[in-house]
Order: sequence, then C-alpha cells, then structure tokens
Amino acid sequence: MIASLLLIAAPAAMVQGKAVPARSYSSCTSLRKDFPKGIAYSKLTAGNSGAKVNKAVYNDNWKKLDYDDGLICENTKK
Repeated sequence: MIASLLLIAAPAAMVQGKAVPARSYSSCTSLRKDFPKGIAYSKLTAGNSGAKVNKAVYNDNWKKLDYDDGLICENTKK
C-alpha cells in the first residue's frame, strides 16, 4: 500500500515547477532567461535576494559568473 502511494505522489511532484537542466551559460543575460533573479548555492547565500537555489547550475557556472558571494547573476536593483 505504501509503495502504491509513493508511485501516485511522485509524478505530481515532478510536474510542479519548471525543470531546467544544469548547463553552462555564456553570460548573465542568458542565465536570467531561465532564472530572472539569479542562482544561489544554498538558502543561506540566497538570503532575501529571490535567487533560486540550484547547486547543479551554480556548480556549472560559478567560475565564470560568481563574484565569490555564493550568488550568480543576482538582480542588484532595489
């Protein structure tokens, strides 16, 4: 019975939200097409920035786009 509940609940969890596969972006402009408020490594580094936490995307892009604050291409406009 528990196994059947897991099978029923799993597809519903996959439908929620837009799944974006981890990939390398050439610039913040291209990254913001998928993540308008940027990417954060963790909830702690995201803080109140609104950046989406996605470690896979962060790890593929931090060397090129991060300024050592745990956020990539965050929106700095207030």
